[in-house]
Amino acid sequence: MNNGISTRSWDWIPDIRIGANLAGSILNVAIGVAVGGGVGAIQGFIIAKGKKEAQKIFTKTVKSKLTEWGAPKLAIFVGAAVAIALDYSDVGAKIAEYLDSKDSKPNNGWIDIYEF
Repeated sequence: MNNGISTRSWDWIPDIRIGANLAGSILNVAIGVAVGGGVGAIQGFIIAKGKKEAQKIFTKTVKSKLTEWGAPKLAIFVGAAVAIALDYSDVGAKIAEYLDSKDSKPNNGWIDIYEF
C-alpha cells in the first residue's frame, strides 16, 4: 500500500480509504463551518438549536463531504451515524467510527471508500 491507496490484485480499481481519525477531524471542521463557528461551535449549536435541527444540518454536511470523497453510497448510513454522534462531545469522530463499522472491513480504523 502507498499513502492509503493500493491496487487490488484482481482489479484495476484502487483501494481508496481514509483513516477514521482523519475523517473525524475533517467532518468536525466541515460541520463547524456549516454551523458558522468552527469546531468549538458544534456543541453550542446542538444546545441552541436542538438535536433535531442539528441532526438535519450535520447529516446534510456529512453526506456532502462523502459525495465529495467519492462515496455517495456510504452516505446512506449518515443519518444513523449523526443521530448517535449527537450524544458525544466529538461528533465527527463518532460519525467516522460509525461509518468505519459499516464498510467492507469493519472497525479497522479506516473508512473504505472504493467499494462504494
